[in-house]
This record gives sequence, structure tokens and C-alpha cells, in this order.
Amino acid sequence: MNPSSNIFKNWVPKWLIKVTIFIVILPAVSMLAAYIGGVSSAASFYGLDPTDIQFSIVLYYVGIASFFPLERRFFSYFDSKTYFLMCVLLFTAINLLLYSTQNALLFLVLRYLGGVVTVGLIGVTINLIFSQFHSNRSRVLGYAVFYGTLLISNAFIYLFDAYIFQNYDFNVLYLAIIYVQIPGVLLLLLCLKTNLRLHQKRLPLLDLDWKSFVIYSTLLTLIAYVIMYGQYYNWFESIRIWVCVGGIMLLLGVFILVQKNRKRPFIDLTIYKFRNFRIGALLLILYYISKGDLSAANTFLFNEMGLDSYHYAYIMLFNAIGIVVGITITARFLLRKRNMRLIWLTGFAFLLLYHIQMFFVFGSQANEDSVVLPLFFQGLGNGILMLSIVFFTISSVPESKSFSASLSGVSFRFFAFTVSLALISFVNLKQVSVHYNELGNTITILNSESSKRLQLYENLALDKGASTIKAKVVAKKLMGKAVANHTNILFARDYYYYMGVFIFFIMLGIALIPHLHFRFRKIGAEVIPI
Repeated sequence: MNPSSNIFKNWVPKWLIKVTIFIVILPAVSMLAAYIGGVSSAASFYGLDPTDIQFSIVLYYVGIASFFPLERRFFSYFDSKTYFLMCVLLFTAINLLLYSTQNALLFLVLRYLGGVVTVGLIGVTINLIFSQFHSNRSRVLGYAVFYGTLLISNAFIYLFDAYIFQNYDFNVLYLAIIYVQIPGVLLLLLCLKTNLRLHQKRLPLLDLDWKSFVIYSTLLTLIAYVIMYGQYYNWFESIRIWVCVGGIMLLLGVFILVQKNRKRPFIDLTIYKFRNFRIGALLLILYYISKGDLSAANTFLFNEMGLDSYHYAYIMLFNAIGIVVGITITARFLLRKRNMRLIWLTGFAFLLLYHIQMFFVFGSQANEDSVVLPLFFQGLGNGILMLSIVFFTISSVPESKSFSASLSGVSFRFFAFTVSLALISFVNLKQVSVHYNELGNTITILNSESSKRLQLYENLALDKGASTIKAKVVAKKLMGKAVANHTNILFARDYYYYMGVFIFFIMLGIALIPHLHFRFRKIGAEVIPI
């Protein structure tokens, strides 16, 4: 029997079901980092720092992670079609408010609420995805489709941002997101049966754990604030960081006590007793930190290679192809129950290869073709690792606790995503400063190369009609700009080098620790107690 026969109308073909689900979920997951390709545009529009814009991206994640446990109760109360339509209307209203305001505080609040509403859209679409496969395969293939869509949405975002930011004001982005979701919403409502319920039992909206929700969302927000702004305020030299850390410790203690005393906890903390779950959570964090960030190379790609936003978006399509290939192969391996450690080693090997190739890309001979293969390898590694680690983590606990494992996984991804953003900013600030001072010390009158470069800039200015005095000023400015560009390239090389070393040690741990653990247990069993 077709598992989707009770959900979609009889005339709807399978290919249309899959296409409809894809174009419904894409705008929702794209809003997570909708303006990642235009952080400076967003900062200029709202009058904020780039760090504030990154914090707004993280707040969207906080909304998703914190509302996830409550969403299931709302999902089970309403019939699925009505619930989906309610989420779409709220999602549209939030985007209309974002379009019409430039108030920074309201912007941050709406970003958080956008994450909350997105959970509802994701909940409906995940259930629709799982309905397309037979029960023994639905878990693997369902996660493959969902996380594949989540990962390849970045390529869509970059292309989308390139068109919007080059032709319209920044806030038109929110209108565009609304327009993009309309075809998918109309198609899905047309294809779904009337009075559809994707759940078995209707639960009343009583005894909702709002206390845990408020504590948990506040806790995640404070964690994000400390990670994102700690460097900005010189960490513990600032009283606000001390206050936030104190708040985190207090809220964490209260949250744990509340969960232990509740009959139906917000998050079942007993999942942490399972060793494989702890391993999966650790691997998820390590993966997110090391999965490769092209933003470190943006200065080189835009300034030295001369890529515009459109070409940048087009080369990201090769990354999307790698993700699709990686997800597809990994799903096959998981269904055939292949060795999980070999799958992880393969995925991290592709990420290591990506970082090594990117390290050697920086040079005068680099062009678009130089980054196509590394981006494909990055996508391949991401596809392999995302699906395999998530599946391993959720499968490591009994099915009755899988929901708590899933929402804990969302929180781990939020934490690692935030750390990765902050880490790039930290390394950027530190290494750019180091390299700028080193290069600045070499640019003196006694250095023949710097003198020749200054003279070249001066001659260029003179050729364009500048006076002798103005030509000297222009030459110094151009020299300063060249030094700044070069220091950014050196920072990018440093970042890819250190990440490559980090990934190597992750692979070493995956390969050796299980054997060492086995040996230590064997030795311990042979020791005769005194």
C-alpha cells in the first residue's frame, strides 16, 4: 500500500508530492541565514554592527531549538492542514513586519519569533517526508531528504541574495521570501486531503510547560550572547559577561532541577546516560566547527579573483551537488548497515581535502575553476557527516526517547553553529592584527619592493591627472589597502591550516579511541585487585 495514499489526493503523482514538499520547506529553512550573503547590507540597513547581524541569525536558531518541544503539542491538537495554514500566515505576518521596520530591537525580536513559527512548518513537512517511505526505511530516507534540503539551501540563499541586494533595497528580501513560498503553499493545500491528521492522537493544550520553555529559551539566548559578544567586550573584563555567565549557571541548574521533578519533562535528560548519544553529540559539535566556512576566503574571492555575487552563487551550486551526492551515498550505506566509523572517516577525509586544497588556492594564478573541486569535496563531506552523525545520535537511544534526542541535537547544532561564527571572528581579529603589524614593519623607505610599489601607485595617480602631492596621498592609501587585502589572505590561509590540523586529530580520535578503549577495558579486567 502506498504510505502517502491517506494523506494526498489520489490524482497527485509521487513526483509532484516530492517537488511540492521541497518548494514548501526551502523558504522556511532559508530564513535561518536569509541574508548570510549580505551581512554588510543588513548591518547598513538596520544601523547595526556585523556581529549584531550574526547574532540575529543565531536568535532564529534559538527560536527553533527552544520551541521544538512545545510545537509537538500544537501539532497534535489541530488538524494538519489547518495547522500548516496557521503557520504560513504567521510566517508571512512576521516577514511583512520585518519588511516594514528598521527598528533594531524589533528586528531581533521578530527574528526569534520567526524561528518559533518555522518549527511548525518544519514539523509538518518532516511528517510529510516520512510518509513517503515505508516504515523500515523512512527514518534514514526522511532525514536524508530533510537535511539534504537544509544543507543545499545555502546555494539557493546566495543566488537569491545576489539578485535582491544588487537590484533592490535590503528589506525587499522579506517580500521575496513571501512570494517564493506562495507556489509551494498553494500546491500543498491543493494536494492534501481535507481534514487531514498526520498524528494518531489529539492532545489537549493543557499543562503546557511554559516555565521550561521560558527558562530554556533564555538560557540559549544568554549562551549565544556570551559566545558572540564575549570577544567584543573583552570577555571577563566586562561586567555584562559576568552577569550573563552567572545567569547561564543559575538557569542551567534550575532547568535541570525542573526537568528531574516533572512527570513529563521538557527534555528527557536520561538520554545522556547512553554512551553512544554522548559520542554522537560530541561528533555533531566537532563537525559543525570544522565543516568548512568559505566566508574566511571571501576577501580573496571578491577582491583578488574578481568574483561578483552572481558568480559566487553559481560556484556554490557545485557545493550543493556534492551535498546531494554525499547524502545519497550515505543513505545507501546506512540502509545496508555499513561500518559507521568508516563513514565518518570518509566524511572528515573529504573535509580535510577541502581545507588542504583551499590552503593552496590563494595565489596569483587562482580562478573560478580553482575552487570548484574543493567546494564539491566540502559538500560531499558535509552530506556524509550530517546524515550519518544525526542518524547515529538519534538511533543511540530507545525510540520512546528519540524525540528528546532529536531536540537535543538541534540545541547542539545551535551551540556549534554559534561557536563556529565566533571562532572565525576571533581568528580573523587575532591573525589579521598579527600579519598587518608584521607587513607594516616591512614597508619602509629602505625596502626596495615597497618603494617600487609606492612609486607604481603614484605614477598611476599622476597618469589620471592627480597633482604630485595628491598622487603621494593616493599611493599611500592604495598601499594600505593592498596590505589589508594581503593580511586577510594570510588569515584565510591560517584558518584553513588550523582547521585542517583540527580535522586530522578528529580523524585520529575516531580511528584510535575505540581500540584504545577496548584495550584499557581488557587490561582492567586482567588486573587482580589487592
